[in-house]
Amino acid sequence: MPRPRKRAAGLVVAAGLLFFLGTNVQAGWLLVMAACVLGAAMAGAILPALMLRGVQLDRRAPAEVHQLETVLVEIGVTNRSRGMRSGLVVSDAFVQPKRFLVPRLRPGERVELTTSRQARRRGPQAATTVTLRSCAPFGVAELQRRRRVDTETLVLPAVVALGPLSFVRPADTAEHAIRSAPRRGLGPEYLGIREYRAGDSMRRVHWPSTARTGTVMVREFELEQTRRIAIVIDASWDASWDASWDAGADGWTPLDRVCATAASVASAALAQGHGARLVLPHATGVEVLARADASELHRRLAHVVPDPARGFAELLEGLGSEVRGVETAVLVFPARRGHDRAAIERAVAHLRDLVPHVVVIAVEVTEEEAASEVMAPGSWTALEEGLRRVGAEVFPWRSGDDLAVLLSPGPDGEAAA
Repeated sequence: MPRPRKRAAGLVVAAGLLFFLGTNVQAGWLLVMAACVLGAAMAGAILPALMLRGVQLDRRAPAEVHQLETVLVEIGVTNRSRGMRSGLVVSDAFVQPKRFLVPRLRPGERVELTTSRQARRRGPQAATTVTLRSCAPFGVAELQRRRRVDTETLVLPAVVALGPLSFVRPADTAEHAIRSAPRRGLGPEYLGIREYRAGDSMRRVHWPSTARTGTVMVREFELEQTRRIAIVIDASWDASWDASWDAGADGWTPLDRVCATAASVASAALAQGHGARLVLPHATGVEVLARADASELHRRLAHVVPDPARGFAELLEGLGSEVRGVETAVLVFPARRGHDRAAIERAVAHLRDLVPHVVVIAVEVTEEEAASEVMAPGSWTALEEGLRRVGAEVFPWRSGDDLAVLLSPGPDGEAAA
């Protein structure tokens, strides 16, 4: 049903005044004008439906893009009818709201509208409706129709280019761990079971298999070629995303920053020949993504959503085999008032018994994101001191700081090339 505009009321009032004057002064030409004005108002209420008839919409967008990058989204508007279509207004909220006007569309004509948008929200951007409006030809009433256009773009976390990580020792080999096939050796990664050979250590005998087969069986491990890091993220909380943040500096949420940090560290580690695994909470326990390349890790981080069912301290205390063979554990979490600092310190101390080196990257929560969760300066200091006291290396990522300078500083404190 068309929605009347202010112009409709004006035309109806004008027609009434002309009719009143025409009947009082017995002027036929005023009555004719009144009829014309009233006819324009009635036609203007009917014709917008005709303007939208036969108009088809389609959308094209890249399958993947990183958060905060520019996305080129194309909207196709096609007139499948036999008549002229004019005054079409297209509103599309895919990735970022955009609105544009198609002044005129001839029969069979197609118009390609290319829009530049910024990917503010991390995660899948699924199909959304496109709103088509028209108030042509007289602007008396506006009619809108919603058309579903199937498009999907996965917005990956933002990745900061890091140099050599200051908290990871150089790898023994430049070969990427994810691309090298497992080789038998003395490393921590379990490969399988085989028969005993002369020279094998008796400490590797697998007694259950030996008893079952009647032959001495030993465990076989993968050759340790690269240094491995595990990136553990806190996905128990996030601030509510507000579209008004579009006017801000970046529009990230705290969980976006956590995922961006994890993606950046993983990319830097893999580029330097290290093996990186992602550890995050799961509905049934803990999810571990190992032997994955950077794109796989980024895609998984793109789908991370807040899950308050399991706190970060509880996640860390439950780790065991998930960090086996890891030399460095990188813990990334938003530093917020709602965290139990004592519980996190105990959990980090527990992890220090399993992993030689524990690194903590604490992401600041800003006033714009969640004012109730902002930590006071004294609380920040207490958190850092407590984590260092239990043996962790702490990197506080505060608002406005350069993550590259923080994690991989050069000789002069600048980001490493």
